[in-house]
Amino acid sequence: MKRKPFNPTNSVLALIAVTLSAVAWQQGGMAILSAALRKGGGLILRVFPLLVAAFLTAGLIQVLIDRETVERFLGSGSGWRGLLLACLGGALIPGGPYVYYPIAGALLARGAGLGVLVAFVTAKNLWSLSRLPVEFALLGPQLTVVRFLATLLAPPGLGYLADRLFGHSVDRIRAAVASGETDMGS
Repeated sequence: MKRKPFNPTNSVLALIAVTLSAVAWQQGGMAILSAALRKGGGLILRVFPLLVAAFLTAGLIQVLIDRETVERFLGSGSGWRGLLLACLGGALIPGGPYVYYPIAGALLARGAGLGVLVAFVTAKNLWSLSRLPVEFALLGPQLTVVRFLATLLAPPGLGYLADRLFGHSVDRIRAAVASGETDMGS
């Protein structure tokens, strides 16, 4: 079995957690530290079902959708059709980054193009239909419509630009992701 290269992300996050734990202990002892652990545990319990669903969806995409289908509809050669499908998918998918990044990773593994992935993630962040009701309620319809219209061309445009500038790197990126060499400096 091939040994994976050193992954500094886990070490950096562990160092941050230990440092913040020491600061919490210094500021309030066990009371502050246990309150932080309870809050972190509550967050884990709230997010865990979404994580399970997202990773299961990502795994199912990799098993159920063959590479040829992904390449045909979302691959580097799919053109504007692929970019627009990715934008639609990004706008419709609910949840935060812990939901859409595993799905984007699964699509990358199955042959999606770099521009398509940029369009998907950008559309999720700018066009999210699940966010629109809250945006309407808090910012009003006029500001929401102006914000949406101002960002309308960004997802497909950025996807197109990413494909033109960096699309030739998609196989190298795909291989790096598959091998786990995607962390800082790898």
